[in-house]
Amino acid sequence: MLRWLIGGGREPQGLAEKAALQTIGEDQSQNPYTELLVLKAHRDIVRFLVQLDDNRFASAGDDGIIIVWNAQTGEKLLELRGHTQKITAVIAFPSLDSCEVDSQLILTASADRTVVWDCDTGRQIQRVSCFQSTVKCLTVLQGLDIWLSGGNDLGVWNRKLDLLCKTDHLSDTGISALVEIPRNCVVAAVGKELIIFRLVAPTEGLLEWDIIEVKRLLDHQDNILSLVNINGKLFVYIYGSLHSFHSFACSVLTGCFNSVMTTDPDLQSMSVLFILKLFDSFGVE
Repeated sequence: MLRWLIGGGREPQGLAEKAALQTIGEDQSQNPYTELLVLKAHRDIVRFLVQLDDNRFASAGDDGIIIVWNAQTGEKLLELRGHTQKITAVIAFPSLDSCEVDSQLILTASADRTVVWDCDTGRQIQRVSCFQSTVKCLTVLQGLDIWLSGGNDLGVWNRKLDLLCKTDHLSDTGISALVEIPRNCVVAAVGKELIIFRLVAPTEGLLEWDIIEVKRLLDHQDNILSLVNINGKLFVYIYGSLHSFHSFACSVLTGCFNSVMTTDPDLQSMSVLFILKLFDSFGVE
């Protein structure tokens, strides 16, 4: 396990100089994990880690900087600077253009702008700053070749960073998490609600993209913090207890008590694990 520590000085954007790596001492009687290296470069809290390939990953957080690391050696490969405020979302951005077929791209968002980066060169490919609210989450729908931004509304974008369509204002709380489910749908966590949207691509009868709200899952006791897709048919969310949903049903199939162990003492409690099925039409049976 790697421990992310704050520290390090400024370096120009681009290829980073090699630095001596700090190793972990053995005098850590309260630490149950085996730490390998301390990676120092950030000047504030690190909130995001994204795997780029088998050898590299990226880290980002409140200092507005993205660091690309060698996962095997801990060497800092690139330092990407382009945000003036803390980074609020990061996601890998699969490349389809023939000229960039060998490049690994990432998409980063903050209150100032959203940027597409080439992680091989450190170059900014594109950026957009026309958002009406801070982007809190991003997701890529590779099958439709689009990406979504979640803030006070849900936006649909193409690879050129053109806005294709967006929802009306959903909530001042904003969308805290997004996850893709089958049939061109996504689940958005908005405060204490889960909202299922379907993305509709242009056809002969529909000239523009559209977003259709198909269902709301209500009655949660607290704001939903996270969404994770398990296997395409199941997704899990957490709001103080852990729940599992089947992405093709809407009625509870089974429920059982299970213990949730996390590093947050507020979440270390018994919770109900529900498996639900969303019907093919996302309607009520």
